[in-house]
Amino acid sequence: MKDIDILLKAMESGRMSRRQFLGRAAALGITASAASSLLSRSAYASTPKRGGEVVVATEETAQTETFDPTKMLTGTDANRSHQVYNRLTNLDRNLDAVPNLAEEWEGTNEAAEWTFKLRKGVEFHNGKTLTANDVIYSLNEHIKEGSKSPSKSLLASIVDMKADGDNVVKISLNSGNADFPVQLGHDYHTSVVTEGWKDGDPVIGTGPYKLVEFEPGLRSVAVRNENYWKPDCAWVDTYISQGITDATARSNGLRTGAVDICAVDARIAGMLDKDPNVAVHSTPSGAQQLWAMMCDREPTNDVNVRLALKHCVDRQAMVDSLLQGHGTIGNDFSVNPGISMYCREIPQHDYDPDKASFYWKKTGLSGIEVYTSTTAGDFADDATVMLQEGAKAAGINIEVTRAAKDGYWDNVWMKVPMCASNWNSRPTADLILTMTCHSEAEWNETQWKNERFDELLVLGRKTTDPKLRYEIYCEAETLLHDDGGVFNAMYMNFVEGTHKRIQGYQGSPAFGLSAGLLYEEVWVDDNA
Repeated sequence: MKDIDILLKAMESGRMSRRQFLGRAAALGITASAASSLLSRSAYASTPKRGGEVVVATEETAQTETFDPTKMLTGTDANRSHQVYNRLTNLDRNLDAVPNLAEEWEGTNEAAEWTFKLRKGVEFHNGKTLTANDVIYSLNEHIKEGSKSPSKSLLASIVDMKADGDNVVKISLNSGNADFPVQLGHDYHTSVVTEGWKDGDPVIGTGPYKLVEFEPGLRSVAVRNENYWKPDCAWVDTYISQGITDATARSNGLRTGAVDICAVDARIAGMLDKDPNVAVHSTPSGAQQLWAMMCDREPTNDVNVRLALKHCVDRQAMVDSLLQGHGTIGNDFSVNPGISMYCREIPQHDYDPDKASFYWKKTGLSGIEVYTSTTAGDFADDATVMLQEGAKAAGINIEVTRAAKDGYWDNVWMKVPMCASNWNSRPTADLILTMTCHSEAEWNETQWKNERFDELLVLGRKTTDPKLRYEIYCEAETLLHDDGGVFNAMYMNFVEGTHKRIQGYQGSPAFGLSAGLLYEEVWVDDNA
């Protein structure tokens, strides 16, 4: 038996505490985060039990926080949606679609016709039984005339939805989409509400927790749904969720026990990993730190400006210094290397002051203003300063303007020519490219519009041959890389911390804070 197995067996028998296990594992050269992960995944983990109150701290906070799926904007909104709502499908940790409210589905007519069979007996928090009409209403709210939903462009391919009885939904698309079940499983905006629900009505979902208190910009309180349709899960009694934008404050809360689960700044993950009260979890993802350069206004409407700036930063140095290795470099086309449709033939935009200077001289400019804020990501400010320093070697003067946290997304983002931004992970190339770069996308933050690119997205979506599909996405990604306004410096692992009392936590590559899986999986052990 291996040494680590002996330690796990001692945990199982109660002859060793969690703290003792972590200490012995460290002596074997195993980090605290790896040891904690072994405990949470092994047969020797403590048995799940009900009870307890858990505080979850997210990275963003705003007065615009909402439970309306058509208006959700932030990771805080997404986190809360996982508590109270369900979607038709969900994503497992391999980013594959798995059953959720729909227990099975089938795509026909080259993936243009989809049939979803709903689970019977699922009830909303108010006792109403889920029906096909609830699903149809929820999806239609995103695509109806006048909708401003961030998911409008993603769901715009829906041309018809019909109920075949109470438990079957038939959805027709204007063209094939082999990723459609994955899309529904990942996008938290597609949460199902009751037919006729409007923002301002009592928040009613089918999820594992029921909302009992909500103060936008401050906190929410949710209690376990005792009538949840899925057995043997949702162990915690109460979740308190609040946004804490300051990474140090989140980490301090984690160490003192004021916070139980939160995102961790990668720069201090190593230090936290040594704290016996904390477990650190690092999961590769497609979450990205970037700058959006708007292509519909001066001076960033000049492709020479965009190309010059893309060669002004040492991206690997940024990953090493800011993320402490918890990430990978970006290449300005949004699709991350962990996705099969990532085009590996596209040349890397590397740090090259001479090349940057070559393009910059064509612009006739002396400098450019770049806006940033910590609400645009924990690393936004420091990354922008690194860009500023790197540009000096090319003779480019970057004026860094630090905008206030409050109102950044309303008053700066998509209002100024260039600003820091960030995106959470998306499981397919189609999802991230359609949401952020399609000409008609509500969140096309660069306003880059390319007719051929739009055509390729449709073609790639309905193509099922993997080789041909790869070629299609390579062409689309090359267009964006060479001409677009996306300047993504790096992809960030989801680095999260849990207090020692939290058991069973595992990250997910789909989204931060385990893509909401924690609300069904974790439990509290105050004796840990």
